[in-house]
Amino acid sequence: MTDMDVPAGTLLHLRADEIRPNPTRRDEAVWAVAVYNQPIGGMVWMRGHTCGPAQDCAAAWCFEAQVLVAAVEREAKRAR
Repeated sequence: MTDMDVPAGTLLHLRADEIRPNPTRRDEAVWAVAVYNQPIGGMVWMRGHTCGPAQDCAAAWCFEAQVLVAAVEREAKRAR
């Protein structure tokens, strides 16, 4: 797997309908750890943190889900 061009620590604001699975059904602010560049059905796997930047979390990541490629691209572009 190779990472998409989303630097670790990039804050992505994702809408609830852009995340699967999304058991909370809420929008999420996610600090990226890794976004894997193997899209399936327009979605990629992403790991990150919803609790704050990585140094604030005791785990390597606390968010793992499929996210719409278009959302990742939009948010990565916005963060630059």
